[in-house]
Amino acid sequence: MILNHPIILATAACVLLQLCAFFYQLKTKHADSVDMAWAWGIVIVAIIYQLTLTADISNRLMVMIFPIIWYGRLGWHLVARYDGEQEDSRYRHLRNHWSKNTQGKFFVFFMFQAGLSILFSLPAYWLLTSGALAVWQMVAAVLIGGGAFIGESLADRQLHRFKKSHDSSEVCNVGLWRYSRHPNYFFEWLHWFVYPILLWHSAYFWYALGMVALMLLFLLKLTGIPFSEQQALKKRGLAYKRYQQ
Repeated sequence: MILNHPIILATAACVLLQLCAFFYQLKTKHADSVDMAWAWGIVIVAIIYQLTLTADISNRLMVMIFPIIWYGRLGWHLVARYDGEQEDSRYRHLRNHWSKNTQGKFFVFFMFQAGLSILFSLPAYWLLTSGALAVWQMVAAVLIGGGAFIGESLADRQLHRFKKSHDSSEVCNVGLWRYSRHPNYFFEWLHWFVYPILLWHSAYFWYALGMVALMLLFLLKLTGIPFSEQQALKKRGLAYKRYQQ
């Protein structure tokens, strides 16, 4: 039955998860829950694929690492930095901007994030429906993905520590943030090269390469850097302009 297809099951799980996050936001007026639901949604979807698809052990191992462990770490990081007292500035901005029918627009936004969880978990589905991996593919993926994992974890930890010990008007320019305005986004993007490597000899190779370009588009033009820098300029003004230079 089509209703038992892994992608249909995964879609239902992501929609349900974001519905829970939306109703939590409705009660608390705290939309940060959408980020946690997005990250954990990818983890849950990958687990659903693992349970419903038959694949070689090498493919299963890579899916366990990418994306289950990868987005599991991100999910725990988002939970750890969650501030029940103050909503993230991105969502405060949206709440003020969407002054009419605010909750209706938030509902669409949460469902859109459910769709993104499905979209960005597709490489896991492709991996589990492809042939067994060669050793060189696994080694290359672990080297690139492992380096990206360490880099993003370090960048997140440095930013989290800085925010806990400094005023919100100050610019984080320590550690990796001294050399890049967005080291976390850079390493997030870098890890997506794992999938074209793992799908090198499969019919999904070009799709996986397209995902690398799509993630870059999201980070540079849509949900990542532009809004982040806009909010940073509002909160930190001239100090952030100097940092950009």
